Amino acid sequence: MNILIVFATTEGQTGKIARRAAGHVSRKAHHVDVIDSEEPGALPDWENYDAVILAGSVHQERHQDSLINFVIAHREQFNSLPSALISVSLSAATDDGRPAAQKYVERFLWITKLQPVRTLLLAGALRYSQYEYFKVEIVKHIVSKTAGTFEQTGDHEFTDWNALSQFLDKFLDQVAQSRASRAE
Repeated sequence: MNILIVFATTEGQTGKIARRAAGHVSRKAHHVDVIDSEEPGALPDWENYDAVILAGSVHQERHQDSLINFVIAHREQFNSLPSALISVSLSAATDDGRPAAQKYVERFLWITKLQPVRTLLLAGALRYSQYEYFKVEIVKHIVSKTAGTFEQTGDHEFTDWNALSQFLDKFLDQVAQSRASRAE
């Protein structure tokens, strides 16, 4: 199968997730292309793809405008293919935060009118070493409300890579089964 991955990243973790997903899909003997929604001219040849995976991170309770705009601009193509959405947020790092993470997904789907066959709430990362002082203070405040308690210095990666792999396997199986049933 030919799989397209479209992502938007703010601090790099969702880009890392998209690349890891691409590697996983490739190891399953599928062809994969990865597009950053912020890259100008990132226009796929939709006829070449059997399915699409979207990955976007949440900042200030919403996904990136570049991903929202990309999906809206290509809504018809997205909804003509089986699609999956990976929503990356700190809220997804804890059971208490997951309802908020789900609301971000629902908002994204309402705005874009995307109809994915699967969604995954995936925790991201904190890169305190890359933040300026004021951003550190803002992030510490947000984290104390959403991601629970942990040392608020240094860098922290909360991404559950096994959950990502399992999600991708289930999505690929679902797409393959759908294709097989249509071929009969």
